[in-house]
Amino acid sequence: MADYQKIIAARPEVGEFIRARRAIRYRGEAMSYAPNLKCDSFSTDGSGFRHSVLRGESLSVAESRRSRRYGLVLGASNSFGFGLAGNENTMSSLLGERFGFPFANVSMPGANSRNLHSLLMAFLSGIRPAVVVHSSGGDLSTFCESSLADPVFGSPNRAQLKTVVKQASQRANAEADLPKFLAFTTLWTSAIVNLCRAHAIPIVLVQQGTFFEKRNPSRLEQHFRLGEPILSSHARQFENHKKFNQPFSAARKSVSDRLGIPLAGVGLSESLTFIDEFHCDYDGTRLLTNAVGDVIEPMIQLKETRSTLRVG
Repeated sequence: MADYQKIIAARPEVGEFIRARRAIRYRGEAMSYAPNLKCDSFSTDGSGFRHSVLRGESLSVAESRRSRRYGLVLGASNSFGFGLAGNENTMSSLLGERFGFPFANVSMPGANSRNLHSLLMAFLSGIRPAVVVHSSGGDLSTFCESSLADPVFGSPNRAQLKTVVKQASQRANAEADLPKFLAFTTLWTSAIVNLCRAHAIPIVLVQQGTFFEKRNPSRLEQHFRLGEPILSSHARQFENHKKFNQPFSAARKSVSDRLGIPLAGVGLSESLTFIDEFHCDYDGTRLLTNAVGDVIEPMIQLKETRSTLRVG
């Protein structure tokens, strides 16, 4: 596991995020940060979602949704921006600055596509989002940590894992459960896409990678000892990522092709840079966001053209 002492020495803000993990709360089976957190590196709104920034103004999810036009970023802690100092440096804020309207950061630690489908349904009231960005990296991370999956309900979260393993009649077998995991992530990613389509909302899928896809780590990543397991559970988790990232990526590409939905971030894994094994640093986040923005731009322009034609 990453050497967080070295990481914090180089990036003191990461310590604030680690301490804030104590304030993570469960909302049913989903995890979120505590509401109204405020520290030097980041802050959360009254629902525990990270604030976005647009033109220097800090916006809650509710304030973003009251805008005439807004976007949604659905994801797990990598989309939340774990370790990134400054709410203005998250993907949601960078997209907002590029397109001139707010993107609400509705990402939760450990979120999977089933959680996020429910969250999206809750948000489809009032003014609908102009665009939705969805990363399902949390699906893979939770599966790799647990080595367990159900084709409908997914993998147990961290709070459930000890109980599930204790109750299991046999040891977790990631190889055996891989088809179940792929069925799960395909089912709920497709459900999110189809929900957006039913409401005529453009959607972009994101191929948001991890450190384990890199063949050539940077010197800083090597200094932080990324990918070096400390516990046996880390070794199993890391090996799962190395083995299953390819079939997971293939499943995402299959959904994208079958439903005709753009998939941003393909081919960037070697170029992305990371804070720890799972979270992009500032440069990696900006690189990935640019790829997402390049996909969104023609979608936004097409929607504006259609709207103008209807008015005309």
